[in-house]
Amino acid sequence: MGTPPQEFLTIFDTGSSNLRVPSSTCDKSKYPSCANHSLYDHTKSSTYSPNGKAFTLPYGSGVCSGFLSDDSMSWGNFTVHNATFGEVTNEPGAVWEEVPFDGICGMGLPGIAVDQVPTPFSYLMKEKVLESNIYGFYLSSEEKPTSVLTLGGTNSHFYEGDFTYIPTQKFLGNAGYWLINGDDIKIDGTSLGSCKGFLSGNKCKMVVDTGTSVLTGPSKKLAPIIAKIGNVSSDCSNVKSLPTITFTFAGKDFDLGPEFYVIKAPVSPGGPEECQLGMQAMDQLGLWILGDPFLRAYYSSFDPVNSQVGFAKAVAPSR
Repeated sequence: MGTPPQEFLTIFDTGSSNLRVPSSTCDKSKYPSCANHSLYDHTKSSTYSPNGKAFTLPYGSGVCSGFLSDDSMSWGNFTVHNATFGEVTNEPGAVWEEVPFDGICGMGLPGIAVDQVPTPFSYLMKEKVLESNIYGFYLSSEEKPTSVLTLGGTNSHFYEGDFTYIPTQKFLGNAGYWLINGDDIKIDGTSLGSCKGFLSGNKCKMVVDTGTSVLTGPSKKLAPIIAKIGNVSSDCSNVKSLPTITFTFAGKDFDLGPEFYVIKAPVSPGGPEECQLGMQAMDQLGLWILGDPFLRAYYSSFDPVNSQVGFAKAVAPSR
């Protein structure tokens, strides 16, 4: 951000649509998160111009607030001039202190952008600098920084076969989330009727979200799935014997093995890893979240012009 550039580590989050970074005006004594992250200082940028409008951004993990500013923004090989973004001055809660990233770059659709601020990707579309108005995500399953976001298309080094494209749906009349219809969910080939329901049109309403590290669903719908999967041993001894979950989109099945939906993570920082089920019940107006466990198995392509999301089998790049 700015001139000369000030560098920030951000999450590229398809579940939100605003760009925000911590501000140098944040009170470090009040908000420890501002003491251990990079801070944007607009007084050091020759291309900054004040906006001044206040904003509040709610996320599933917490809320932050501050004010809007305008400055240059560079990512990948592209520079956008006069982009509007949030300078965060209030970050209550330990979650923001503990996360390794400084800010969040929202990759969702304009309909969920707070204060109707243009989305970061829409600036690239407007300036017509991309080969195509598509972006693609490869999320690595390795414990290394090998995930890749491709701006202006997809990267064939990270997937195989053809894409299956699923049209996005409006939510409460709004085109904001990357929301797609799921036809069915099966466990080892047996449907549990998870997508049945008159109000849902016999569909699972799923938000494709790179910013959520688990799979979520309505508690009444997810409980039978979790019960069918059974116990996940914390010592990881039974992972290979757990069943396969199959999601059906646009009439095509997408298998998800336990190597993807079981998460290995330390219980405490620096401690030994334990296995846990990467699923969580979350009641939010009937929505499911198709988070990182699925997106590690399938390369995802996001097409805002044609309002569709595509999936192809992810492959680790050859060394």
